[in-house]
Amino acid sequence: YGRDQGVGERSIVPLVRAVGERVARTRLLYLYPSDLTDGLIDAICETGVPYFDLSLQHVSAPLVRRMRRWGNGERFLRRIADIREREPDAAFRSNFIVGYPGETEEDHDELLHFVEEAQVDWCGFFAYSPEDGTYAADLDGQVEAGLVADRLAELRELQDRITARRRDELIGREVEVLVDAP
Repeated sequence: YGRDQGVGERSIVPLVRAVGERVARTRLLYLYPSDLTDGLIDAICETGVPYFDLSLQHVSAPLVRRMRRWGNGERFLRRIADIREREPDAAFRSNFIVGYPGETEEDHDELLHFVEEAQVDWCGFFAYSPEDGTYAADLDGQVEAGLVADRLAELRELQDRITARRRDELIGREVEVLVDAP
């Protein structure tokens, strides 16, 4: 937010705080991990909805670089642990691309390990699909569709177990909820 207006990457922090003063619940979606500063973490925790929707895409450093993104699984795990230390009830959601060109079995195993370690509340897993005219469409190493389907199934099964376990941890607790659909 704000980069296109030349106001700097941290300009969203005062905006989140200002909205939080006027609105009972504020939630940000699709946060880039590179923009998740300490100030933004604090601002999100102050909103009353410590919900972190992190657009991680993948955790294998070589694959993340190939995606022209920042970070790796180890850095992401440290950041999640830091947030949980500040706000133990923080909730996390992320999304990952499976079968990005060049994804190896080692990359997939690293993603599986990350998902198990991170214990993110909800994850979406999506098969890579080439779009004409994009950088990735011309990359070598397209992953076979059947293998992508197998990897998706494995990740979704793991995440289903994690989500169920995270829900079970709430049994017996009193929590405030907002129902936004019948």
